[in-house]
Amino acid sequence: MSNRKKLLTYSIAAIMFGAAASFPAMAEFEYDEPRNETERIQLVDRLIVEKQFDDALKQIDLALKANPRNVQLQFKKAVVYNRMGNRRVAKTLFGDMIDKYPEIVEPYNNLAAIYAAEGNLDKARELLTQAVTLNPNFAMGYENLGDLALQGRHADEEKALEYYEKALSLTPRDKPLSRKVKALRDRLQNS
Repeated sequence: MSNRKKLLTYSIAAIMFGAAASFPAMAEFEYDEPRNETERIQLVDRLIVEKQFDDALKQIDLALKANPRNVQLQFKKAVVYNRMGNRRVAKTLFGDMIDKYPEIVEPYNNLAAIYAAEGNLDKARELLTQAVTLNPNFAMGYENLGDLALQGRHADEEKALEYYEKALSLTPRDKPLSRKVKALRDRLQNS
């Protein structure tokens, strides 16, 4: 076989192999609708990241019709409304989740964030306190309580440091939180 024919044969084989190698990746996106709940949740997450909130809500509603008790999707729905700037609906949805699933702490945390953004620090603090009471290992709750302790007219750096240290004891590898603790310790020592 001539070198030219060999080269052509190898080129065709390489092209075919390359195309065949890409089929599985392409096959993943050949269908219009997710094939199962896991794929739908992945699609919702992607749509949220891409800020395609209306499409994310459509996918969430479709999934909730099939499985109305999916807490993860209920939570994502509230998150989407919050990111869309519709705090009223987000507050209602997070509140409903707290009523239905009082043992899940994330809705308390997210609802607290909304109240804090609205300036209602007392309500935010109350919700976060409930969350860490329900789950004493909820590091994010302690960190957010620390953030709240630094806000308002009566900022309490010592209380904030206490909350941050508790959060850090639960998540010792959290670098941003470590920096926050160090900065606050330094500020308290130098004041």
